[in-house]
Amino acid sequence: MIFIALVTVVIVFQLFLALTMKMNMYVDSFVVKQQVLTMLANGGHFQDYTYFQTYLNNIFVTILRYGIYNFGSHIGIENFYLLDNLWVMLSMLITIFSLVYVVKDSLGIRMANLFLLVLLTCVSLFTYTLYFYTDTIALPFVSLIILVYYRYLKKGSWWLLLVIGLLFAIGYQAKPNLIILLPALLIHVWLAKNYKKFLLSLASIGIMFLLVTSVAMPFYSLFGFEKNDRYEVPPTHFVMMGLSEPAGRYSTNEFQYTSSFHSKEAKKEANIKVIKERLQNYSAKELLTLYNNKLKNTWTDGSRAYAWYINSTNEFTPTFNYLFGDRKILIYTFAQIFHIMSLLCIAIGALRFFKCKKFDFAFFLNVTLVGVILFHLIWEANQRYILLFTPLMLLSALYGIKFLVELLANRTTNNWRTSLHRPFLVGSAVVFATAIVCFGLQFNTLAQEKRPFHVYQVKQDYAYLGTPITSDSVVAETFIANEPFDQLTFKVIQEPDASREYRIALYDDTGGKKLRQFDMKGSEFNAPTQVINLPKPVQANGGRYKLKFTEITKGDTGHGHALSLGRYNSKNFSLYPAGKLYVNGKVMEHTNIGFTVSTFREQPLMSVAAFWILFTAFTSILIGLWLCLLKVSPAGRIFTGQEDAKEGLF
Repeated sequence: MIFIALVTVVIVFQLFLALTMKMNMYVDSFVVKQQVLTMLANGGHFQDYTYFQTYLNNIFVTILRYGIYNFGSHIGIENFYLLDNLWVMLSMLITIFSLVYVVKDSLGIRMANLFLLVLLTCVSLFTYTLYFYTDTIALPFVSLIILVYYRYLKKGSWWLLLVIGLLFAIGYQAKPNLIILLPALLIHVWLAKNYKKFLLSLASIGIMFLLVTSVAMPFYSLFGFEKNDRYEVPPTHFVMMGLSEPAGRYSTNEFQYTSSFHSKEAKKEANIKVIKERLQNYSAKELLTLYNNKLKNTWTDGSRAYAWYINSTNEFTPTFNYLFGDRKILIYTFAQIFHIMSLLCIAIGALRFFKCKKFDFAFFLNVTLVGVILFHLIWEANQRYILLFTPLMLLSALYGIKFLVELLANRTTNNWRTSLHRPFLVGSAVVFATAIVCFGLQFNTLAQEKRPFHVYQVKQDYAYLGTPITSDSVVAETFIANEPFDQLTFKVIQEPDASREYRIALYDDTGGKKLRQFDMKGSEFNAPTQVINLPKPVQANGGRYKLKFTEITKGDTGHGHALSLGRYNSKNFSLYPAGKLYVNGKVMEHTNIGFTVSTFREQPLMSVAAFWILFTAFTSILIGLWLCLLKVSPAGRIFTGQEDAKEGLF
């Protein structure tokens, strides 16, 4: 019953997010969606696809997304948000339950229950349900590879290696970083089996991989795609970025440098030259500092930066407020606590090999994670990139918990070690009681203390292109706000020179009445976000407004940079369709400036009822866990002879 209940909770959480949220995605996923909508309109062919010739890894996800949208259109589903969410939800469920099967089949129902509990603490596996991109569509391939590999170790059927090769080949098209699994798998086969099995695995997987990858580009050409070395970015580019200060992250300057060369080979040579120069010029201390920064950027964020990639919406529900709005600190804190606990359990599990000296499944997981760490020390750093291996991290953490229990139990009797049982009970009681008391002491902070929260009516934050405002260029943005508001913000790409002056006017767009006006000197603007607080809330009849930006510099006194507002670029859909961007009275189709419209309200972080529900659940879980520790046997069938017999398979 517990297992069924936990499975139900996982599915309900995923389904709730998929059905209730309509989130827009930024950066690459946004570009992919534009291309997909273009393909829907022109019969399924790529058009103006320089971006995809630059980043070949985005072709597979684009064709897949086009297929989903096209299928939805044929059966009467035009809600692309729903189609995106349902597909990613399916991917997440395959990811989760493939590994749940492995745990249940090898370690039993109790460990499967524990694994499901651990999964429920992983915020990113739920929030990224709203993100359709290479990371999320590749996740099930990772878990299915693990599942089929488990079946191969158990059954020894050679044809399962062909299935693994097929999964690697298709998964590689979805997300090339997935290939990190392959060397770890081959190392494990060599150590756990023998060199003959290693050669068989290498040959079988290699043949399937080469067959699929050889037909990939001809398949893509059916959709009108053609490679072009003039634009394609080689892998060396990402290694070069990985050596850039301060943390090896994406850099526009690095991209522009690589793109300045007009062939793939020239790009590769230029990248290698820079890589060698950086390795030679860095001192040991500078290189260690760089690697430390990369480790922090990649591994310290339990949320996997979901709220940066998924942020834009036009429906501001309570779920949005707690996942993406001002109240997300609660979810972030929860994610961070359990992320740290997961890393600690992984570290504990890594010690298991030195005690057991077995090349078992836990060893394979740890080898994989070592490979992931080393890869991301070399590659471009990004906390989202390890989302692909997050399920394996949780599985490794489970083995860390298992090892901890092994240390506390007598292997022969399955009972607690007499010398450890009482101290462990006392220590755990103190820790659990302290945690409960600390939680209770946060009542005033969480449920009583009021703090300002934004109540958004518009939140369009995506802005990376400049829209200059000069004496010859007047910019206006319309929007709808049905409730009074007292704060406006807008994105500033370029701060103006201090000698320039600007007027920002707010109009009732229905009647044309000017509601507010602000004259600002160039020195008063702040990038990247300019905030304007209104002395009194504003409300116009009909709720339609226009925000107008004009330069009012007198004569020829203005010089230097002009004010440049941020906007995004889109070919076929708007992130904020209720508003229009105008330049000199001419509408700019499918785009808006980056801006927000909101009201500040003083409220507690959560209601009193919500606090006590959480407190009761938290306390019940800890008390229930401690009562389980009172049992004579700490781990049920985990240490039965049956598991010992199976462990060789792992």
